[in-house]
Amino acid sequence: MTAGQYIVHIKDALFRSSLMKKAKPVFKEKIKAFDIKSGEKWVIWGPGKAKLMNILGNKYLCDPPLSLQYGKIKGRQLRIEQVLFKGVVPTAHLSARYEYFKDDFDQNCKKFIINNAIGSNAVSYDVATSDRVVNMILYEKLVSELFLEDLQERWVMGLSNGQMRRARLAYSLLKEPDLLLIDDPFLGLDPTAASIISNFLATYDESLTSVVIGMRYQDEIPPWCTHICHVKEEEGVVFQGSIETFHKEIISIKNEVEAASRTLKSNTFTIEDLISPHPWFGKSHHEIIKMPNCVELNYVDVKYKGEPVLKNLTWKVRPGSNWHIKGNNGTGKSTLLSLLTAEHPQSWNSKIIENGAPRRSGKANYFDINKRIGMSAPELHAILLRNVGSKQTVREIISSGFHDASSNNFIPLWDNLDKNKRLLIDMLLTYFNMSTIADSIVFGQLTVSQQKLVMFIRSLVKMPEILILDEAFSGMEIEPMIRCHELLEEWPGTILAVSHVEEETPKCDYTLRLIAPGQFEINDQNNNL
Repeated sequence: MTAGQYIVHIKDALFRSSLMKKAKPVFKEKIKAFDIKSGEKWVIWGPGKAKLMNILGNKYLCDPPLSLQYGKIKGRQLRIEQVLFKGVVPTAHLSARYEYFKDDFDQNCKKFIINNAIGSNAVSYDVATSDRVVNMILYEKLVSELFLEDLQERWVMGLSNGQMRRARLAYSLLKEPDLLLIDDPFLGLDPTAASIISNFLATYDESLTSVVIGMRYQDEIPPWCTHICHVKEEEGVVFQGSIETFHKEIISIKNEVEAASRTLKSNTFTIEDLISPHPWFGKSHHEIIKMPNCVELNYVDVKYKGEPVLKNLTWKVRPGSNWHIKGNNGTGKSTLLSLLTAEHPQSWNSKIIENGAPRRSGKANYFDINKRIGMSAPELHAILLRNVGSKQTVREIISSGFHDASSNNFIPLWDNLDKNKRLLIDMLLTYFNMSTIADSIVFGQLTVSQQKLVMFIRSLVKMPEILILDEAFSGMEIEPMIRCHELLEEWPGTILAVSHVEEETPKCDYTLRLIAPGQFEINDQNNNL
């Protein structure tokens, strides 16, 4: 590929999702001119980023037909790879991620990245699915620079969020694309994992691959980005060009968004209106302290194939307490949460105590445990997108949060809800400014930020005693995120929040930091422990 050769060329173009006459354009305004040249590194910035990324990925129809053109490389068609980071590998059920025996067609990390054959754990051979010649020199380079060498034989289902991100990036780059599109590349990553991916993208120039990333207003733009395109949700492209050219505009917009987010108010419902159905709402501190601990872990151990993941973990969670669960990717945070929700095969353990009663097989069951729990997590997000993302509306998705038995049940309940539960959903939709799209758009058509908000609302509706928020705000725009955090400050139940980014973490009084098996820290800002 020649430096400076155009990869994407857009001129006076409208984009639509279908050929229907009534199909609305993706953006109201035409994209007058937009070019990406070989070797450039762009950031698509703002609430309309996902739409423009899909335009660049050729997911919409352009009008007129030749208003979007891709360059040719040595006479061949341009190769485009769009990397989507939406949770871990989708599974049929959450516990599949923690089972010792994998699904018949699960694969290790190396096979996932190479992606030219399929096999079964029931037989000793694989069947080729492609005649693509894999560049093994490039493979070795990718696994080395993305720190995947020690993970090549690990089951894909067992990879942490950060590990899976790196594997997906290697998977896409091994196809040797000319244009690499990545929306929210650092979503849900600890600083170490984010630094690995950022440093890799900063120096990656295999055959002058052009890199385009999508980022929110509140995200820090990596210094290696050479160009920026500011995109609004409805209007489309506001400005584009060299980052140096628009340095003042970037700072000004960041300041405006931050100032506006601090003055967010709802004139319709108060937070008290929304949380009043909670069973602990209005209870005095004296009543709360008389209640047994929600959860106690007494020297809990978890091992995979003899390797410890959690070791001698002791932890007490008081009713109504707010916890920030911290730790690098792979230190056992997801495993810990899976113990609490009984998704893990090692969940049935008398060292886990709930409301003063040890959890034992035959004495406790999965459904009773999850009656008390509401949850938003990357695994749930991935399963939902795969199973019902193209079928169910926002209202239907939220209504399924009323299922007592499990957060992993997405059967719509709206038609079976009583008037009080319907009213609560309507109030939440209004409070979070989602009423206008509640019945007109299916979940999979929403932006990542909107999907995250729907997942958060869904986790609230049954007013759970324990609210688990695993990277619930990664990928969410700043305005809805602040509104969520304001509600959580008054939430009467227990909150367990996993987050790597300070700005995305709701206010918590306690922290549990997982360091390594047998190593953890518990801190109390109020000295109440």
